[in-house]
Amino acid sequence: MNICILRSNKFSYSETFIDNQIVQLQPKVLLYEGWYPSILPNGKSFLPFPLSILLVRGGLRNILPNVYRKLYHFFLAKYLKKQEITVVLANYGPMGASVYEACQRANIPLVVHFHGFDGYHFDTLNKYASEYKKMFEYTTKIIVVSNDMNEQLLKLGAKPEQIVLNPYGVSLDNFWGAQPAKAPIRFVYVGRFTAKKSPENLLKAFDLVQQQIPEARLITVGDGELFEQAQTLAKELGIADKVEFKGKKTPTEIAEILRTARCFVQHSVRATNGDSEGTPNTVLEASATGLPIVSTTHAGIRDAVVHGETGFLVEEGDWKNMAFYMIRLAQNPDLAEQMGKAARKYIEKNYGMQERADSLKMILKQVIL
Repeated sequence: MNICILRSNKFSYSETFIDNQIVQLQPKVLLYEGWYPSILPNGKSFLPFPLSILLVRGGLRNILPNVYRKLYHFFLAKYLKKQEITVVLANYGPMGASVYEACQRANIPLVVHFHGFDGYHFDTLNKYASEYKKMFEYTTKIIVVSNDMNEQLLKLGAKPEQIVLNPYGVSLDNFWGAQPAKAPIRFVYVGRFTAKKSPENLLKAFDLVQQQIPEARLITVGDGELFEQAQTLAKELGIADKVEFKGKKTPTEIAEILRTARCFVQHSVRATNGDSEGTPNTVLEASATGLPIVSTTHAGIRDAVVHGETGFLVEEGDWKNMAFYMIRLAQNPDLAEQMGKAARKYIEKNYGMQERADSLKMILKQVIL
């Protein structure tokens, strides 16, 4: 099986799920660079001169987009056939919408992996709605990471028999070892500071926690467009000295931080622009580490967290109830320990990296039979 994986960026610290996908599948070809990927890991383009020059292809794409699209499809189809690719895996809906014609021309099966915003973000749906429908006509399989996304793709026009639920996997060897009962009252959030993560609601919840439990601390990892706004809010609430904004960290550093915590917290919501989570990898990693989760009944989180067993879930925007559960775990270390152990077992059973990778390989193999 000769796999070609398409991704929009060579590297993104928030796309560990695609990094894991590449490591597990070991594709023959990996292409990246926006929704019309043409760059190989060695930095060279499969496109011929002068399209191999960024300024040329970028200019043509902006000035004569239809011409560029036809040329791109012609050369991508030719390249895929030359490499004897047997299946293409496109990450994100817009990627699939941009390459399905090339796959069709080359008569190569296409599998499109939806991850989150690509199925919900209003501007993205408005831009790609018609192309999605055409893509669905050719695409062999569509991978979704949550039951919520399954329902959304059906609304967008995908056929039930096309959709396969295959959530992300987490490395059980890298994320382990939390001891919530022995840990200080430390809450950890890992993720981008963006609207769908709603850092404002998280900080307001922690403010209530801190009023009752002054020794409580909140550690945040990540950055994003709302990072400075979140820091400003922490100062306005008077909790800046209780919240540590660590910025970006490596997966190894994140695992070490998680092991020092009492609980993992994340207040995901559907943003006003429609953006939504798929299944946040950070929730899976924290659960695998052995932490209870306090989060929202949002997208794949409701699949990954069993309310009352592996953590607590509140409605989107209900930061007061979120604070209630955070306080409950802060004041009941044994409950946090019990839930953390249950979370680890739940991840082992349902979200292990190897099992999810094997499932993805099977999906790809089935489409070429």
